[in-house]
Amino acid sequence: MNLSTADQQVLTRQLTDLSRAVEELLLTGLTAASEATRQTLEVTFREASRLRLLRLASTLRGANEEVGRFVGQQDEFSGKRLSFFLNRAWLLAQGMLQAIRTSDAAAWSRLMWTAATTPVELLQVVTLGVAKKMAKGSFCAFEFRLREVAGAMPSRLVWSCVFPLKPDNVLPAEAFLQLPQKQKFKTSIFLEPTVLTITNVLVSADEYGGGRVTLTDASTVTAGEAFEQWNSLQDWSPEPLLHRLKQHVPSPFDLEVELQDEVVLDDWTIGVPRPARDGQITFPLTWQGLEMDCVVPAGPDGDAARTQLDTLQKSDTRPPLFGLLHFDRARFILQPLATILETGPNLLTISTARIDHKALLKSLKF
Repeated sequence: MNLSTADQQVLTRQLTDLSRAVEELLLTGLTAASEATRQTLEVTFREASRLRLLRLASTLRGANEEVGRFVGQQDEFSGKRLSFFLNRAWLLAQGMLQAIRTSDAAAWSRLMWTAATTPVELLQVVTLGVAKKMAKGSFCAFEFRLREVAGAMPSRLVWSCVFPLKPDNVLPAEAFLQLPQKQKFKTSIFLEPTVLTITNVLVSADEYGGGRVTLTDASTVTAGEAFEQWNSLQDWSPEPLLHRLKQHVPSPFDLEVELQDEVVLDDWTIGVPRPARDGQITFPLTWQGLEMDCVVPAGPDGDAARTQLDTLQKSDTRPPLFGLLHFDRARFILQPLATILETGPNLLTISTARIDHKALLKSLKF
């Protein structure tokens, strides 16, 4: 349990408050949800993010989004999603409190679902796709799907970043990629089809050949020469994913997307999108006779992907498609991220609209 005594004390108080807030919501109903309740969820989310408690942080983020949708009377609100995230948050909070009180490192590790980190001096990667999420008035997040091209570490890597949003924000999520990270590089450097050299990082490797990159204060990120071997990154076979699913033991904490895998599909076809449902628009997609639901957000954060998929749906030729595949209620769910061209990935999720830099600077004044 890699938490200092001070962090354990702070987290204990916040987990206790979180459990109480969830219980009050379940007892009194959403109509009694107050700003104080949402603030409790938000404060615990930020603390969990600071401590890299990613499973708890993602759960709280999902719960707060749904509460916000209910309070704002948004069509995207899903009672099923909210119930899942609230129950999961309570279970995690209670389990983490018990693990802290009893100093049970093994139970803590199971709850966190995170691998040990390894210091790495040098990575050379390219970006193959970008997942984007925007929660109105709360945050926007980007997850960069990387490939290690030097062969020293797991070939599939992920680096993510989150930007807080003001309640009155009108900027597209892509505007925040122009902001520098504390390591003094612009986040937009990860959008270029070049080899990126990253130094002094921590890598959490998983048992399936992937890993998550965490930057340190000493990390650097620099762009090098254009990458030209994109064809070498298109190989994909479903067998490892099938083996992983067969080995998986379900638990009350599972999210469907936690078992997602990166896929590259060729010779695929896509149909006319169905009407929006649960905040998503679905394109029927077929690959080698297998039917999938290709989903994109129905809100502004899905505009770029929907536009490009509409164009691809009308095209006679389609490049290999890179995305994230998971399973939900016996359905194959694909989140499309990029098409792979000879010159590099065409990032479906990223808008190329002009950025208003003056408005961006203004948005930083909280």
